[in-house]
Amino acid sequence: MAAVTALPQPPPTGFAVPSTHHAVSVQMNTWRDMQGMMLGEPRVKKVQQIGYPRSFLHPDVVKKGSEACLVYPAANHATSCKDYLVQIAKGEVACRSDDIDIRAIEFEVDHESLLGINTSNQAPIIRLYAVFFPVQHLQTAMGFWRLTGTGISSRLAESLHRHLRSIRFAPSKFLPLMQVHEEPRSTLVNASATNQICERISYLLKRASLEQATSDKPSASDVFLYPTGMSAIYHCNFLLQQWRPTESIVFGFPYELTLKLLQTYGQSCRFYGFGTPDELDQLEQYVRSEASHGRRVQSVWCECASNPLLRTVDLNRIRSMADKYGFQVVLDDTIGSFANVDVMGVADIVVTSLTKSFSGNGDVMGGSIVLNPISPFYETMKDTLSRKYRNELHGADAVKLEYNSRKFLPPNYQDRMRLDSPEFTPGFGGLFTLEFESETAASTFFNVLEIHKGPSLGVCVTLAQPYVQTVFARDKQWAASYGLSETIVRISVGLEDEKLLGRAFRRALRFADCTKSGAPMPGNVENLLIDRITLQAVGPAKPLPCPNGRVPSQTPSEPGLWSDVGDMLCILILPVVRD
Repeated sequence: MAAVTALPQPPPTGFAVPSTHHAVSVQMNTWRDMQGMMLGEPRVKKVQQIGYPRSFLHPDVVKKGSEACLVYPAANHATSCKDYLVQIAKGEVACRSDDIDIRAIEFEVDHESLLGINTSNQAPIIRLYAVFFPVQHLQTAMGFWRLTGTGISSRLAESLHRHLRSIRFAPSKFLPLMQVHEEPRSTLVNASATNQICERISYLLKRASLEQATSDKPSASDVFLYPTGMSAIYHCNFLLQQWRPTESIVFGFPYELTLKLLQTYGQSCRFYGFGTPDELDQLEQYVRSEASHGRRVQSVWCECASNPLLRTVDLNRIRSMADKYGFQVVLDDTIGSFANVDVMGVADIVVTSLTKSFSGNGDVMGGSIVLNPISPFYETMKDTLSRKYRNELHGADAVKLEYNSRKFLPPNYQDRMRLDSPEFTPGFGGLFTLEFESETAASTFFNVLEIHKGPSLGVCVTLAQPYVQTVFARDKQWAASYGLSETIVRISVGLEDEKLLGRAFRRALRFADCTKSGAPMPGNVENLLIDRITLQAVGPAKPLPCPNGRVPSQTPSEPGLWSDVGDMLCILILPVVRD
């Protein structure tokens, strides 16, 4: 096989990453481009062709006009979108209820197998629910679309465009007739792909378990799939609200929308953003005080590890508190991944974004809720969720997700790392964050770095993202109060050639260092950095190639950078990077 001589060429600003119709990231080549995307600058909007599906409407999903329309797979999401527009949205001009129209729309398609659907219904008709509202309220409505992740996928929209025979409104306005759990005219589920994904997740959760009690649990029936990770979190919160409509707590700094969703749709939400031992003491004091007054906390939400700071709180102590005071522990293991870290000994419920490393290709969305059979609340949660659950993961998305995840076993983090097993030895992580001394140094590094740049993580190509500049563009001061500097750059390491990646990072770090007046060039430190990356970063675990093998720079016989490159980059601190 010919030697790889160059990294994959990033596309122009505004183009899809990866270069597929259903990509979940978008290339933004410069620091200013990233800022412009988040602030809606016309120069960026003019060239942006795609974006993260919960934040940017895919061209197949939206048609522009004087009236805006968002489409959902279930009636209850449409009514919740209307409620958000009228009642919940903060800091926006309210939309009048009379200006919003919800209609059930029936799509007749030429052949359902082309949609990736299994169904016994003879009539190839798909019923979806459209929310119509004045176009000036689209940004507000997108708040609901992004927060809950419940909108239709780009694959479903594309399939309907491609195979549509006819389209019609349901016989009436339909709003008075809609029920929350109404069955659709035709299902959107691919049962075979769905079952395979659930079986795969169940297997990954059980393999090499740290706890004897969880070594044969959970089963595939304890896994519930959703169209996005945020949809899984949204439905998990709804499940917990039905169980005990009291206060939830977020412990440690989470993915920003998790906190926002709990604050928006919970009874109340308390936030301990540092996750330190001192805050653990405060948490225990608080739940003890609440219990003494007859008030019970509903749940504590944590991440293993957190995004983007990669911190894991003391989960064992939180589990002990939960057992003592009777609340549930919800763990998001998206960054650690259930293939690599074992949280079943501490979590009652596990939520995961399957869009990231589980898919690995950056071209399909998905999420999951897993109920832990050893939880004291398992029977109640399982009964409630099983009765109310409706699989909204579109069949074609399920097929793609199943295919992408066939070789999923990424090495990751030490905290709660699983035991070695014959097929896999856990290692270090494919995600790390660099923090620079100044925005000038950070932006110089980012601009010079010749790799793919955009939101999301866990894809086959390396992705750089100035995290605070994008996620907290309008809340930088608040993010800084919890230790997230506006100069951090998050790196999701892909499967490219490690020597070429090392050279690209070395070059970018050299340019960043030049922004410091009078600072000496690091010289030998740079050489040590590249040598450590190429010679020692491999570690004991060899990553599996991209499921579809579509990264031309990846040599199958050589492992990529899914190892301790993050630790190397953070340990070998150059002058521009903070201790």
